[in-house]
Amino acid sequence: MIQTISSFINYFDGIRNRTLNYINTIPADKIDWSPRQGELTCGDIIRHLAAGEKMFCGVVADGRWQYAGHDKNLAASRAELIAYLEATHTAAMNQLRAVDDSQLNQPRPALKGGSVKAWRWLMAMVEHEVHHRSQLASYLSLMGITPPHIYGLGIEDIVALTTT
Repeated sequence: MIQTISSFINYFDGIRNRTLNYINTIPADKIDWSPRQGELTCGDIIRHLAAGEKMFCGVVADGRWQYAGHDKNLAASRAELIAYLEATHTAAMNQLRAVDDSQLNQPRPALKGGSVKAWRWLMAMVEHEVHHRSQLASYLSLMGITPPHIYGLGIEDIVALTTT
């Protein structure tokens, strides 16, 4: 369980930095690419990550659900998308900093009724981020681009380092 807001923010900053490694690998001319008609584009996914972070932090901080959307007019180019994602992240983390640690065990509303403890919504935000990072990794592979290794090592490197 998450014990403090500050420890969660430190943890999530690492999650976001790894996501940015994937985003920075997307060629600027492929930001509107998707595997087929009707699928989210790379840019849509990035805007959706920003909206999701804002949404989850909002429910933890204020008990309100609000999805800002992922329309292209929010940010179009890769540079704009990264700036938008970083600005949204800064605002969301600042919103969380205003939450007292004791609130982590307090209930927050679920979308379909009932409630869930605040710390669980933060973990849902992590899962959401990792899910869409994996989606970007798949998109990169479909483009013929090798996605970055999540921690800088591939399985081949791990095998070589752990084999005696």
